Amino acid sequence: TPTGRIGVAVVTAGPGVTNTVTAVKNAQMAESPLLLIGGAAASLQKGRGALQDIDQLSLFKTLCKACVSVRAVRDIVPALRKAIATAQSGTPGPVFVELPIDVLYPFHVVQKEIGGTKTARGLRGKMVQW
Repeated sequence: TPTGRIGVAVVTAGPGVTNTVTAVKNAQMAESPLLLIGGAAASLQKGRGALQDIDQLSLFKTLCKACVSVRAVRDIVPALRKAIATAQSGTPGPVFVELPIDVLYPFHVVQKEIGGTKTARGLRGKMVQW
């Protein structure tokens, strides 16, 4: 935008993200800087049929200047800074940053969300506990 400001949208995983496709395409065509932040299923559940687990990065790769999935809490701020700079640099446009639930919330919240138990049983249980 001529003001140098960036638009920001924060949406939930799955349908929240997919419902932004038209807006992101419009931002791309208008050369408007846009930061789209979307939730995502827990990292351990990627590709395993988890609720609202879709390949969101592939969905936006042709619409956005950059698409990234943050893997650790320490990477959130650097990823957002880089995304904002990318959206505003050169020809402005949209960028997508995916934040999986296990990056955003403490362990006990994620454990409850993905159905972990207090006693680690099997490989999945041990991975959740780890």
